[in-house]
Amino acid sequence: MSHKRRPSLLGSLLWIGIGILLLLWNFGIGLDFWSLIGRYWPVLLILLGLGKVLEFYLKKEAISIRFGEIIGILILVLAGTLINGLSKSNFVQFFRDWQVQLGGTSVKPGQWIGESHSYTEEATYPIDHSMPIRVENSYGSISISPGSDREIQVRLRKNIYAKESRARSIADEIHLISEVERNAEPASTLKPDAKPGKTPNAEYFLVQTNRDDLTSKNYMYNTDMEILVPKDSNLQVVNAFGEIRIAGITGDLDLDASHRALEVRDCTGGEFTITTRYADSRLTNLTGNVAFNGRGRINLDTIKGNVRVTNEYSPTEILNVDGTVTVSNTDGNIRVEGITESVVIDARGSQVRVGDVKSSLKVTASHKNVDIFNIDSDVTVDSRYCTLSLKDVKGNAEIRSNSDRVSADEIQGSLKLKARASSIRLNRIRGPLEVQNSLKEIIVNDLSESCTISNEYADISVSALHLDKGNLDIKNRNGGIDLFLPEGESFSINATARNGRIDTDYNGLESVREDRTAVLRSKVRMGGPNITLDTQYGNIHISRTSGRRAETFSQKVKVGTFDDLNFMFDFD
Repeated sequence: MSHKRRPSLLGSLLWIGIGILLLLWNFGIGLDFWSLIGRYWPVLLILLGLGKVLEFYLKKEAISIRFGEIIGILILVLAGTLINGLSKSNFVQFFRDWQVQLGGTSVKPGQWIGESHSYTEEATYPIDHSMPIRVENSYGSISISPGSDREIQVRLRKNIYAKESRARSIADEIHLISEVERNAEPASTLKPDAKPGKTPNAEYFLVQTNRDDLTSKNYMYNTDMEILVPKDSNLQVVNAFGEIRIAGITGDLDLDASHRALEVRDCTGGEFTITTRYADSRLTNLTGNVAFNGRGRINLDTIKGNVRVTNEYSPTEILNVDGTVTVSNTDGNIRVEGITESVVIDARGSQVRVGDVKSSLKVTASHKNVDIFNIDSDVTVDSRYCTLSLKDVKGNAEIRSNSDRVSADEIQGSLKLKARASSIRLNRIRGPLEVQNSLKEIIVNDLSESCTISNEYADISVSALHLDKGNLDIKNRNGGIDLFLPEGESFSINATARNGRIDTDYNGLESVREDRTAVLRSKVRMGGPNITLDTQYGNIHISRTSGRRAETFSQKVKVGTFDDLNFMFDFD
C-alpha cells in the first residue's frame, strides 16, 4: 500500500514572505527589496535546511532530497551570487541611467524602478578669468554656458534613488569641491605646444563632487551640473555616464565623455580636443581646429577650421567645413560634404560618400561602397573589394584598385587607373586616359583624349568622340578588343590579332594573315592620330558610330563572367 507524500509548507511560506516584501516595497514601506535579496539571500538556504530538519523529526525517518530540490538549490546559489555581485557594482546605476529614445524623447526606464528625490545645491567661486577650468563628474550631466567674467556659478542637482528620509540624509553628504590645483605632470611627457592646464606646474581651477569619498557606501544617485563660466575660459571637462553640453564659449575646449551624448555649439576659439567612448556627439557652428577621437556616432556641421576625426564602428558625418578634413573610420559609414580645403579619408570597411570638395581628395577604402562626386581638384583613390563611383571631377584622378567595381563619369582631367581583377566602366573622360587591368572587362565611352589601355583575360571596349587630341594604344592578352570610332575622322591604324581575326565596317580596310596572325596597317582619309591595337588569343572589331553616341555599342547584351555572377543588360 503506497502512502501519498504530503507536500511541504516551506515553499509556500517562502513565496508568501517574498510576496509580502514586494508589496510593502511597492507602497514605500520597508527596505529596498533588491538590496535585501542581495545581502540576505543565504537565509533562504538556512530556511530550506530548517525545513528538512523539521521534516525529519515529524516523520521520524531519514531526510530525503529530491533531484529537483538539488537543482533548485544550485539555481538559488547562482541567482543570489549574481544579485549580490550586481548590487556591489555599477550595473544598477548604469541601468537606471540607461536612456531610450521614444518618439524623440529621451527616457530612462531604470528610473521607473523605485522612487527618487532631487535636491539642489548652488555655489559661486571667484576666479581669475585667465585660469583654465577643469570640471569632473560621473553619472550625471554637465551643462556649461557663458556667465560672469570674474566668477564660476555652479548649480548641482542631486538625484537620489532611495526613500525620502534616507535620500535627504544622503543628499547632505553629497557636496561640491572646488580648489586650485597645479599640474604635476613632468615636462618630459608633455608636448611642446601643450595647452594651458596641461603645461608643467600650470594652475587650473577644479570643480567636482565628492563622489570618490562616498564610493564605499554604495549610494545610488546622479549629480547634474549647470555651470556658468567666463566666456573666454579654457575648459577641460571629463564626464562618465553623463551628457556634456557646451555653448557660447570662446576659449579652448578639451572634452572627454563616455556612454552619453556630447553636444558643442556656437563656440569660437583656438582648439577643440574631444575624446568619446560609446557616445553620440554633435558639434555645430564652431570656429577653431577640431581634433576628435571617438567611438560612437559623430556629426560635425559648420566648422571654420581644420578637422581631424578618428572613429570606430559608428557613422561619421562632416558637413560644411571651411578648412582641411582628415577622417579615419573602421567599420562605419563616412559622409563628407561641403569642404573648402583638402580632404583625406581612411575608410577600412566603411561606406564612403564624399562630395562638394573645393580642393583635392584622397581616399583609402575597402569592402564597401565609395561614392565620390563634384570634386574641384585632383582625386586619389586606393581601394579593395569596393564599388567605387566617381562623378564630376574637375581635376585629375588616380586610382589603384583591387577586385572592385569601378565607374567614372565626367572626369575633366586625366585618369590613371591601375587595377587588378576590377570591373571598369568609364564615361566621358576629358583628359588623357591610362588604364591597366586584368581578369575583368574594361569599357570606355566617349573618349576625348589620348589613351593607353592594357588588359589580360578579359575584353576591352572603347568608343571615341573624336581623334584630334591624341593617339590610342590598346593592348590585350587572352581577350578581344572592340573599338568604335566617330564617322568622318582621319587616322592611321596598326592592328594585330595573334590567334584571332580583325573585323571592320570601313570600306577598304582589309586585314591580311601572316601565319596565325591577322594584321591591319592602313590610313583612313588623310591619316592622323595613330591607333595601335594588339591582342593575343582574341578578335578585334573596328566600327563606325555613324553620328550616334559612341556608347551605343552597349546596346548589345553583355553577359558577365560567372566568377562575379554579374549579368548586365543595357538597352538604349
